[in-house]
Amino acid sequence: MKKYLTLCLVCCLGVLASWAQVPPIGHIEANNVNGTILGNGTMFLNYFDNNDINPCPTWEVPAGSGKSTIFQHALWIGGLDADDSLHLAAMRYGNGFNWYFTGGQDFWSGPLKLIDGSLDLMTALQYHRVWSLTSEEIEFFRQNVGSPNYVIPEDILSWPAHGNQEYANNMAPFVDVNGDGRYVPADGDYPDIKGDHCLFFIFNDAYRAHSETGGTPLVIEVHAMVYAFDAPNDEALNNTVFTHYKFINRSRNDYHDTYLGLWSDWDLGYALDDYVGCDVQRNACFVYNGREIDGNGEINAYGDNCPIQATVVLAGPTVGDKRLGMTGFVYHNNDNTAAGDPNDAPDYYLLMKGYWKDGSPIEYGGNGYPGTPGVVGPRCRYMFPGDSDPENFGTDGIQPNGGYNLPGRYWTEEESGNEPYDRRGLASVGPFDLPAGGTQELDYALVTIWKNNSLSAMERKGEFIDHIKAFFENGLSK
Repeated sequence: MKKYLTLCLVCCLGVLASWAQVPPIGHIEANNVNGTILGNGTMFLNYFDNNDINPCPTWEVPAGSGKSTIFQHALWIGGLDADDSLHLAAMRYGNGFNWYFTGGQDFWSGPLKLIDGSLDLMTALQYHRVWSLTSEEIEFFRQNVGSPNYVIPEDILSWPAHGNQEYANNMAPFVDVNGDGRYVPADGDYPDIKGDHCLFFIFNDAYRAHSETGGTPLVIEVHAMVYAFDAPNDEALNNTVFTHYKFINRSRNDYHDTYLGLWSDWDLGYALDDYVGCDVQRNACFVYNGREIDGNGEINAYGDNCPIQATVVLAGPTVGDKRLGMTGFVYHNNDNTAAGDPNDAPDYYLLMKGYWKDGSPIEYGGNGYPGTPGVVGPRCRYMFPGDSDPENFGTDGIQPNGGYNLPGRYWTEEESGNEPYDRRGLASVGPFDLPAGGTQELDYALVTIWKNNSLSAMERKGEFIDHIKAFFENGLSK
């Protein structure tokens, strides 16, 4: 009997351990975007119907349309320790939801112990969730807490404000009404959220070996808040979702030359007719349709009303007394060439630093790979900047060869003669330091830009991004 119980316990623990590797899921639904958010650094995940033919969007824009601007979006981070050894964690497609997704996993739910940066299974399971709250729920709580018939919502009761004795005392932000330093909802304390709808989750890169990149763990704990606003009278805000990341180094390593990456596999409606570009001055990269009409009548295509999808770095890690913006942008192909998909940790790190997988620098013009048609040089940090870099910031002040970056010679996909196709892009932020026990933060926004009766989406892009940046910089995101 004892052997049988032991076997049952082992089996149960095995099932729980396997379940802990499947990311928790939340949904952001405040405005014109329906987003399914995974709580492990893979922001969302599209999947296919039972016939494995039609994509079922989990980043749906407009909400309820069945159309999507992004197939997948994920976080990368990598840095060097005192011996210049690389530590890196990154996600792309995640771990086995169905036949399509055969990628690995570098992030898992939960915080890390203060003493050694480890994580036990039961704590991993406790934090294996995404907390979801609205500003309306918070306000109703504030007005009714203490009333005899009021039932406090579970996500307020369980808000992960504090860790246990082996973990950090302060985790999820909260408003401490009586100033006693403890989160007690019955005393009127409540979660300190951003936006009209907010998701909060905690994940780390140290629970298991990295099966996506093979990278050595940094031993970091990440606190994430994804939020949006119900803003029907503000078109830009009503088509934007914000993310705030707080990175905490729970290792004993001081990391230098650290980079963050915001990676996207853009499928703008129909996946095979896209172009990409970046706006250096606005710290943004974006995908747009490479033809006048998106797709060929597919149910997921936008047709003649195709938006632009932008990733906007609002405020990156702190260097000196300033927070970094987007310090690089590169696209890569869906193949195994030097300009293709990354295979291991050094590949991911090279892309974030602005190099191809074989170590070749990205150069101005053409497809950015040295020696190929249209590449004129010099080395550059931003691919396809158009007219957004008048001071040649991306080439360290050097005028590109052959009269480029002047009227009529701006580097875009069209100018390079590229055929529209399936595009993957990476916005990079770095380098910065992340010392042992230290923290860094990143704020960015995913902004969908539509045409109106008089202006195209491309003509409205700057207006939308500027509005979102001003909104954030004026402190209105609370």
